[in-house]
Amino acid sequence: MTGFSIRQCTPDDAATVSTLSARLFTETYGPTHPEPELSRYLARSFAVEGVRAAIEDDAVTMLIAEDPRGRAIAYAYIRTSPDPPAGVSGDRVFEIVRFYVDGAFQGRGVGAALMRESLDETKRRGADTVWLQVWKEAPWAVGFYERMGFTVVGSAKFYFGEQIGDDHVMAKSL
Repeated sequence: MTGFSIRQCTPDDAATVSTLSARLFTETYGPTHPEPELSRYLARSFAVEGVRAAIEDDAVTMLIAEDPRGRAIAYAYIRTSPDPPAGVSGDRVFEIVRFYVDGAFQGRGVGAALMRESLDETKRRGADTVWLQVWKEAPWAVGFYERMGFTVVGSAKFYFGEQIGDDHVMAKSL
């Protein structure tokens, strides 16, 4: 796909990122992460004020990809990680907290471009290692991260109400 752009989020993007986040999480995980916990999770994780606070945090960078009409189609949430999980090592470590691409734009180069920009941003900020957590039962996501140079270095739990997911911890040395 050509014609999309990637830029750093500003506080004015908080509502857009909040809406996009909730929609993409629901589309991706709604069938396996049911109500009523889904609504509670979305309210906790993607509230506009929480997104705005993250965007304003100096330890955080949020990037947004937009189509030629300016519609948000993907985003990445990156932050410093002073206490990374077991298996992740480095002197200056960053975490990709969230990385979502609208399903209509997957496989069209948006995700790869957003990941390259995310990694470039962490390098500009002095990172030597980047890590992320991904659900083991999402082979499309695990495969994407592997293609982008990440390797599995451990595992972690993802708590979703009473449901406990088993995630990979993946890392990439810069």
